[in-house]
Amino acid sequence: MKKNYCYLLSLLLLFACSGNQKSVKNEYKGKLKAVKQLVETGEKRFRLDTETKVKPPYIQYCSDHTGNDLLTFLNPRKNAIYFYNYSDTAYLRQIAFEREGANAVMSIGAYYIKSPDSIYVFNRPLIEIALADSAGVIHNRVTLLNKDDKEWAMHNPQYVFSTVMPLMLIDNHLQLPGLAPFPEILADRENFRFTTSIDLVTDKAENHHLYPEELFGNNYNWGGDLIQFVYPAITPEGKMVHSFTNSHDLYISDWNSDAAMKVYGGSNEAGTITSIGHEEVKSTPDELVYTSYMEQDFYAAVIHDPYRKVYYRYLLHGMPDANLKTPLDSKPLTIVMMDEQFHYLGETMIGTGLEWNWTNSFVTKEGLNIERIGTEPEDDDYLTFGLFNIQDL
Repeated sequence: MKKNYCYLLSLLLLFACSGNQKSVKNEYKGKLKAVKQLVETGEKRFRLDTETKVKPPYIQYCSDHTGNDLLTFLNPRKNAIYFYNYSDTAYLRQIAFEREGANAVMSIGAYYIKSPDSIYVFNRPLIEIALADSAGVIHNRVTLLNKDDKEWAMHNPQYVFSTVMPLMLIDNHLQLPGLAPFPEILADRENFRFTTSIDLVTDKAENHHLYPEELFGNNYNWGGDLIQFVYPAITPEGKMVHSFTNSHDLYISDWNSDAAMKVYGGSNEAGTITSIGHEEVKSTPDELVYTSYMEQDFYAAVIHDPYRKVYYRYLLHGMPDANLKTPLDSKPLTIVMMDEQFHYLGETMIGTGLEWNWTNSFVTKEGLNIERIGTEPEDDDYLTFGLFNIQDL
């Protein structure tokens, strides 16, 4: 019965894909030589209180004014930012934000700690950035939503922040990575920019960065927002790197420019990535969208590691035998390594999204930290990270 079910899905995919399709070939598949590998070298465990769950939606690793390394994360239940000493994993304090009144932040979606008294907090319901101090007092607000524009969501980025899609700072401009929330928006691709930049001196907000025409032009149907996620990083020179899920290349640009340069940033194993081809985007069956995503290789986060002077890029492998009951997080995870000139160094498969909450990944002096998903009841008492480091083959 299961084989017949998969067969019917394959037929659905075949006959639905009769429209305009885009195939993104990996020209270097099987041609790259690996000289490095990632190995797990340790673990960090942070004790949680009874009001905090594992898999926090947002983490920032930073330093305080004395140079101590801090792990901070968002507890949405308490609308609070928690602070731990990264080195010894000791809890330090928290900043709990009020939900009503002059200092209200109704629901925190993300934050950027520039200094102890300059904390930029994204207030999700109002789509605004609030400047707070270490006591949770709000000193300024920048509103991004234009309530008078009924079509605002159709030509402005929407924000799904995470540890690997964070608020970032370049040239005293706060960068808010976003995405096109609806596939039909990209029919007007030339007028949609997915990054919002806020000048922290003037509070002026502008949108920058276009979806590449060769990937998203010509009404190609990729099936929805999972493919329209854009993962950012910052180079040592202060340029932006964008990882598009459906491209073996990386795109490099200035923070305030639409023009981008492509460099190869792919896997030695990833295959051709193909759009759905269903002519009507809005009428694309959900089963077809899910099957297309699960069966194909797609890229995700790109992370710069200044300590080891490399980039990591995540690849979520396709599962040809997946069906509609296969969990979204089942896809095997490979991490591709590149040097700072984007030369391929190697890649390592570490498991699946059922074992690793890869959206909570960041780098420290101790290695690449990736949140481990525990299987025992006591694991829920700790926020746990596997530490990965690079070794020669």
